[in-house]
Amino acid sequence: MIAPPNNNHDCILLCLGDSITYGFPYGSAYSWVAALQGKIPAKPLNRGINGDTTEDMLRRLRHELSKGPVTHAHILGGTNDAWLETEPSESRQWVEQMVLLCLERNIKPILGITTPICAEPAGQNSFIPFGLEAINGWLARHRKWLAEYAAAQTIPLIDYFTPLCVSGTPNGDPRFFLDEAHLNHEGNRIMAVTAEKALLRLL
Repeated sequence: MIAPPNNNHDCILLCLGDSITYGFPYGSAYSWVAALQGKIPAKPLNRGINGDTTEDMLRRLRHELSKGPVTHAHILGGTNDAWLETEPSESRQWVEQMVLLCLERNIKPILGITTPICAEPAGQNSFIPFGLEAINGWLARHRKWLAEYAAAQTIPLIDYFTPLCVSGTPNGDPRFFLDEAHLNHEGNRIMAVTAEKALLRLL
């Protein structure tokens, strides 16, 4: 494997995720990852794939890390796991394996707390026709585990949940959502601002 760059100006940030990272439905050019270009001391690579679970992400991460130098890996996923009713312990294991895979290669992992679900999105589109309560419950437990795991392992964790919620509630703010799960342009802007503030401290 090619040795990674050794200074901040040569940092390469692999952003691994699902449709939230990819920028669905607008495309990667309009994603929050693209908005980071030139604003952080790293080259951000959008590796979000629509529909990916954390298991899919783990499988892809092995391939991505074999392709070239990466210094940091941003891992954000779980909504599709919740939608598919994946056993929570399995999703946690896949996240842990992604972190270990990075650490074994001297790549710094950065975890992200999954974005909220919005029951009444501004875009008035429907992506999840039923089961919102169960999905919200799954994600709430997963976010709690992520926070505990990141703290125990001293892994940076970026909170994308709180900035996208109606203040003081666990509910996604309709202003930022195209449908129950996917962000509109303003939601992607909020994600980019949140990521930029955190990454400027971490890179």
